[in-house]
Amino acid sequence: MVRWRSNPFKFSLQIRILLLTVIVATLVLWLSDKLSMLNSVRALETEIGNQTTMAAHRLANDLHDAITDDINRRFHRSLNKILELVPNITRVDVYIKDGADLRLLLSNSLPDERVLEFFELNALKSGQADTYMIEDEENGKRQIAAVYPIALLGGKPGLVTVISSLKSVSDLVTIHSRTQIYILSATILVLALGITILFRTTVYRSVHHLVNTMHLFQTGKTSVRAHEKLPGEFGELACHLNQMLKEISQFHENMKQQIQAATEALAKRNQELEGLNLLLIETQKRLTQSERLALIGQLTATFAHEIGSPLSAVSTHLQILLEDSKLHPAMLQRLKLADTEINRVCSIVENLLADIRRPDYRIAVDLCKTVENAAHLLGPTFQSRQIHFQLNCSATHAPVQGNPDQLQQLLLNLFNNAMDAISGAGSILIEIQSHIPEPPDSQRFWQIRIQDTGVGISHDKLEHIFEPFFTTKEFGKGTGLGLAVCQEIIRRHGGRISAESQPQHGTTFIVLLPQSHFPASEPIQQEIV
Repeated sequence: MVRWRSNPFKFSLQIRILLLTVIVATLVLWLSDKLSMLNSVRALETEIGNQTTMAAHRLANDLHDAITDDINRRFHRSLNKILELVPNITRVDVYIKDGADLRLLLSNSLPDERVLEFFELNALKSGQADTYMIEDEENGKRQIAAVYPIALLGGKPGLVTVISSLKSVSDLVTIHSRTQIYILSATILVLALGITILFRTTVYRSVHHLVNTMHLFQTGKTSVRAHEKLPGEFGELACHLNQMLKEISQFHENMKQQIQAATEALAKRNQELEGLNLLLIETQKRLTQSERLALIGQLTATFAHEIGSPLSAVSTHLQILLEDSKLHPAMLQRLKLADTEINRVCSIVENLLADIRRPDYRIAVDLCKTVENAAHLLGPTFQSRQIHFQLNCSATHAPVQGNPDQLQQLLLNLFNNAMDAISGAGSILIEIQSHIPEPPDSQRFWQIRIQDTGVGISHDKLEHIFEPFFTTKEFGKGTGLGLAVCQEIIRRHGGRISAESQPQHGTTFIVLLPQSHFPASEPIQQEIV
């Protein structure tokens, strides 16, 4: 059963779509309804304004040139007809100019209820009828006032003011707002139900099926496939998922076959290596005739010690490969590295056996590159031991004339001794720089400083470390031949080696090898962990 991971701070897809839809729909409905309502209010206000203006015009016509005895009757008769046609009218006033003042002549309200507005005076002064909107800020009431100038009682100037209430408009807005709330609530409810039903019947079921298929595939059921008849785009997604699962299954099977083939090849190489070891032991017994045979015999006696370094690197990489249950791109690289190291072991044995018949060969060797190669071979061991390896080379290349296999064997011996001296985490620092001896002569050297943070060597033992069979390690953990072999390799290359150490403060080995001609270069620094 697939468990859905939930995050209390993150909305689900359904909720996010629902919120977006509700917000958009609410905004659209509200804006459209607001615009419609504004248009309706404006139309209704315009209509009431027109009716008020017509009422003022009609009343002015009825009162035009009326005499004093007849004006009151005309006013009430015309007012009754106007109120029947325009029920929104709340007040009708007739003013006449008496000298310099205006006085209220006729009204359907108490005389002291209102005072003249500025627009009424302007209409009387200009002789032009006009209609205005009146807003009472204290009561919040809105009214429309129509002003019409007339001549009364023998030609005296006056005006008729008809005021209509907009309460019906306000009532309409209130009712419409309440209705709008009901409509929006119903819309949100319908959208929520619709989207929920849609997700439950399509998205949830399809996603649950696809997730469950991937979960079963992860548990080892590589034959499981998703239904390709899912609704909408989920069917196409299921097709692509099935194709991907099929390719992963085929890739997994191919890797299993390749790993099996590589394991068989490695077993065969191990058998060949055992045969070479037996041949080497037999050869060692025969190398006793001359000084050259004696040196090779000494190297043969320590072959079991020296062959441990490449085999250790091979074993480490193979362990990483065998313990990793999933395919990793680095697997092929590690297999190639294992194959290279086994070939190197075989080459060492073959060169050792053939050393009697041919002289030692020398080629141009880059010390910086050789140190990097040796460090990469021991890289997994550095990682597992938590040892930080750092290389500082003062030049891009440090060429010497030498045997690359012997120089690599020299460096591996020194690195292994440094690691053996470190208990727990630590560091190894390699510095390669040009060295001019004192007094200076024509020959220059490359100086290799190998500094570790190990336990160090006491002064009474330091002067014996290059003697054969002398070791500072515990009984059974060292042969005492590693540094002797290193000294012999350096001597054959025209160099020299020395050591500096203090107990509990680490040890520094200093190797000097003759330089070859090389072009000027820029310094480099590289760290290998």
